[in-house]
Amino acid sequence: MEKKKKELLFAGFNQDNQCFSVGTNDGFRIYNTEPFKMKFERILEGEIAMVIMLYRTNILALVGSDNNMNHKRSKLIIWDDNQKKSLSELKFNQNIMNVKLRKDKIIVVCRDKIYIFNLSTFKNMDIIETGDNSHGIVGVSFDPNQTILAYPDKTKGCVRIKNFEKASVFSVQAHENNIAYICISYDGNLMATASEQGTLIRIFQTETGAQLQELRRGKDKADIKHICFSPDYKFLAASSNKGTIHIWSLTETFKKLNKSMENEIENKTSGFKWLPSFLGGNFFSSEWSFAQVRITDHRSICCFGSENSVIIVSTNGKYYKAQIDMEKGGECKIVEEEQLL
Repeated sequence: MEKKKKELLFAGFNQDNQCFSVGTNDGFRIYNTEPFKMKFERILEGEIAMVIMLYRTNILALVGSDNNMNHKRSKLIIWDDNQKKSLSELKFNQNIMNVKLRKDKIIVVCRDKIYIFNLSTFKNMDIIETGDNSHGIVGVSFDPNQTILAYPDKTKGCVRIKNFEKASVFSVQAHENNIAYICISYDGNLMATASEQGTLIRIFQTETGAQLQELRRGKDKADIKHICFSPDYKFLAASSNKGTIHIWSLTETFKKLNKSMENEIENKTSGFKWLPSFLGGNFFSSEWSFAQVRITDHRSICCFGSENSVIIVSTNGKYYKAQIDMEKGGECKIVEEEQLL
């Protein structure tokens, strides 16, 4: 009998980008991001469309595919890899489009609802109606001290930001076109968004909804596949179906944040209240990326590595490490290339 060819169906980094997981047509694999190394593989029955890690722990969230008879796309399995068994199975009326894991919460995105579960008890904590969200777009902070959730609002181009600790919810008009991607920084203070047009990425402050910076990817329409902040939040990277990973400096974002803090202190002493609109408006000039990585694959995820590098994992089954020239910028040199499967 001919051995079944292994296919890559999913790739995703864990919460701190130290590892990444891939779902295959017969199970999943876990890799160390830097240095690149496969940690382990699990052979399961049927296709795994999503495998979401919880940092480096033994807990993973698994979602099957429509071709998996045992685990359909509408069922989430909380997997204990130490015991090699399921701890819980959460079933939904719709297919699961996206899953995020925090140390305290499970976030499950379906087509028109987001479900929040307690990770310890698996009990439902909240259900959020989103309107049509067929791509499972959601941004989540992973800092244990702050839970920020951002998702497409029912109004075109709007993003809804929910702060669980402050029990606040408000909308931001981020783009004119439908939202295509949302990324929340690890600490929850910054949000990056892209629309279906894919030419601009905008940075917002999640506390106020104030726009801080506008980044230009290009002039032609593109599908933004992934956005990530650097660990120190000084840089941002994004990949698209054009095959180029763009890298921007967020110096302007920090200038605006420092300015808003100064205004807030000044207004407190003078008796005036600073308004978020101070940073908003149409006074932004788009900034082009200062560095780029060009690969042949048109669907990839990325994160920042050590010593001014960027790590790229493509769904074509490739791992890349590229070096960023912080002084000159421009095209980054690929210093490592590995095959996943």
